[in-house]
Amino acid sequence: MGTWGIGPFESDHACEFGDEIDLALPEMRYAVIEERLVRYLDGGAGHYLRDEAVAAASLVAAQCPGGADALSSGYGPKEPIPELPARLLPLAARALDRVLSDVQGDMDAWARIGRQEKGEQWLDGLERLRVALDPGSPYTVVYTPGPLLPHQIGTRTVHHAFGVDRIRALPGAGEGATGQLVRQITEAAAQLDQAHKDVRSDADYALQRLDAFRVRLQEVALGDGSGEFHPSDVPVFTVPASLGQGMAQRADRHRHLSALIDLYRATTVPAPDGNPRAAAARTRAAAAHSAVGPATSAAVRPTATSAAATPHR
Repeated sequence: MGTWGIGPFESDHACEFGDEIDLALPEMRYAVIEERLVRYLDGGAGHYLRDEAVAAASLVAAQCPGGADALSSGYGPKEPIPELPARLLPLAARALDRVLSDVQGDMDAWARIGRQEKGEQWLDGLERLRVALDPGSPYTVVYTPGPLLPHQIGTRTVHHAFGVDRIRALPGAGEGATGQLVRQITEAAAQLDQAHKDVRSDADYALQRLDAFRVRLQEVALGDGSGEFHPSDVPVFTVPASLGQGMAQRADRHRHLSALIDLYRATTVPAPDGNPRAAAARTRAAAAHSAVGPATSAAVRPTATSAAATPHR
């Protein structure tokens, strides 16, 4: 069984669940969805059942205002789903409440493989689904972001600029023009992270070559080895072309990210203390620095889109 994306049906077992829905009679498809939600809410454990419950919840959300994008990946059921009973709405919302209250392990797994941003997209999608199902009620996200990796200077720059520990917790994320700007900031931070990682790799390689030459030079000076150098043994004592190009690209991406940060500051009205996203970000950040264990966020009110997958099984 494999997972290839962050959408609600972007895994082998979720696709099989979608096939199960397609095989049911049209008037009984609601029962397949309801059974998965009830089984999970009754204490069912395991990633497979959890992800099937998220997929089921996404089908319910797809029939809610603002939830039509839940199946945009195209991996859901192929047959049409008749209008679902209203009683499935609270079941689906409660199922996502349970998922959101226990995402620490998933986010840590994304971090271990260096894909924190994918993990943030996955979590953001779950929150959007939850709001589509029941925009009027609060929910809790239990998640303490781990430390950033050394190369993630772009992400760190944004965190420091706005005092958050999740870029997607910035006020306005997911909403109109400001949401688009936040997505651009997120992408620019990830690009700077990668550029910095590439420069570090090229610099390490160049230093290794110079260190190897130093050792060889010392051997010749001491009379060890095979005497003088052949021209091919002598490295070029300049910055390698790849390193120079990487440094230029890194600088360009840093300027681009800084410009986007300035644009966000200039065009975004400061959020009041009651802003849910800002409150959630502050709560998570405070918990990460002052407490041991997962943080509990305030309610977040993003808009609806797709979600649900984990990086490893």
